[in-house]
Amino acid sequence: MKPTKEVVSIAIVVLFHLVGIVGFYTPALKPFFLILVPWFILLMAVVICYSHDKPDIKFAAFAILIILLGYGIEWRGVNKHTFFGNYGYGEPLGIKFDDVPIIIGFNWLLITYSVGVSMRYLIKSFFPLRILGGAVLMVFLDMAIEPVATRLDYWHWHIYNSQLNAPTSNYIDWFFVSLAFLTIFELFQFKKQNRLGLVLLGAQFAFFILLRWAVHDI
Repeated sequence: MKPTKEVVSIAIVVLFHLVGIVGFYTPALKPFFLILVPWFILLMAVVICYSHDKPDIKFAAFAILIILLGYGIEWRGVNKHTFFGNYGYGEPLGIKFDDVPIIIGFNWLLITYSVGVSMRYLIKSFFPLRILGGAVLMVFLDMAIEPVATRLDYWHWHIYNSQLNAPTSNYIDWFFVSLAFLTIFELFQFKKQNRLGLVLLGAQFAFFILLRWAVHDI
């Protein structure tokens, strides 16, 4: 029997996250895998779109809006310090426009989509609780990402004489931005029952936790 789009998408997500972990485990391969980071994020965004059975204008509108808002908020954060704190981006996230990687909006899409879909499975009704719980979950994900991302120079902090320690304002702002993005997720009435979201969220947590604990030079 031919595998469904959802099964193929889940296999791709699991496989590429496993390959990424192996690549960062291997010192000789790590520089090469750093170059691939923006392409990996873009691939995951393509997989999300592919996993839907039918083209949906509402999903497309949601995705474009989150990508643009994600980039815009990061632009305000980097250039005006309106969000998150005083920080800047390194080279691994690829091409920048006005000091902000173009791919960062796609990363916000991945996180918002995976958390939003996962909360739909965890909380069937009462969407305000899904939004609140999802925002907390997104903060926990950022807490898993931060130690790895700063050591790989995805971004760095200009505060407390340390480039590695995220300020408290980062997590506070992440919570409120997450609330806004998950509200948008709930308002757009596209199909959200997609197991890929659960798998993608689990893969992101596993990826960053394993890198933080298992790779001695990160």
